[in-house]
Amino acid sequence: MIREAEKRDKDKLLKLYRMLVPNSKKMYVREEQIETIRHDRNNFLFVYEKDGELMGTLTLNICLEALHGFRPYGVIEYIIVHEEFRGRNIGRKLLQHAEDYCRSIDCHRIMLLSSIKRDRAHQFFEREGFDGLVSRGFKKYL
Repeated sequence: MIREAEKRDKDKLLKLYRMLVPNSKKMYVREEQIETIRHDRNNFLFVYEKDGELMGTLTLNICLEALHGFRPYGVIEYIIVHEEFRGRNIGRKLLQHAEDYCRSIDCHRIMLLSSIKRDRAHQFFEREGFDGLVSRGFKKYL
């Protein structure tokens, strides 16, 4: 089942995030921030849960712009499937859930960011219809 994260998911989310960036020393998952996201109409922290286990997560941000009239766009980050549950279409279901939501609010595109070193993830994203050759992403950490 895919649902929005709740503050009770904090420790399980941290475990998933550690699988994505195991050596990060700047990782803090806060219950208050999970609740802030939960109540924000443009930001979503989705989790895939089965039998009380968080098997995956995805962050979706809806961004407003002036270029396409009233049509927003979606940005997906931090898509993670627990190492023990990969290959079970959990990532596909999370992406489809985010895409379905974006279509329901008439987004004109969805973008996602992925570390340049995650070749398997890039192959997965391409199979799901994302084109890694269209744009080039840049980040500046503050």
